[in-house]
Amino acid sequence: MVASLLTCALLVSACLWLHSLVLRRLWSLTKLTIKRPMLTILFTLFGLHLFEVLLYAIAISFHEYAGFGWLAGAVDQSSNWFADQFYFSIASYTTLGIGDILPHGSLRLISGVEALNGLILIAWSASFTYLVMERFWGMAHLANDEQG
Repeated sequence: MVASLLTCALLVSACLWLHSLVLRRLWSLTKLTIKRPMLTILFTLFGLHLFEVLLYAIAISFHEYAGFGWLAGAVDQSSNWFADQFYFSIASYTTLGIGDILPHGSLRLISGVEALNGLILIAWSASFTYLVMERFWGMAHLANDEQG
């Protein structure tokens, strides 16, 4: 259980730090004149969320390998072993909670923290996207006022 708590603390800290770093860099992009800034921001945020899901999937795999817990249900024990951890991680991170794969042991704690962390990070990205859109719309409005 201690290993799971430490893993959760490390993952939450890493994801919050990484998210903050990327959002700061993206905000600085809004001051530049790049073509299609919203697409750049949205694709970057999508990739960032996938990377954070990947971090959790790796942690789940290590905990499973170490014997701290296991995934049960519609798990394929063949060569696509990591695909199940990644799929479960996406379902947890997005709080989708399909229920076809269930965590046991200390993986329950990790998946619960992942859901809370994912909810916060997705909301943070949505808020950031709104602020960027508001900034661009405001700039477009000012440009139209100057022309008209």
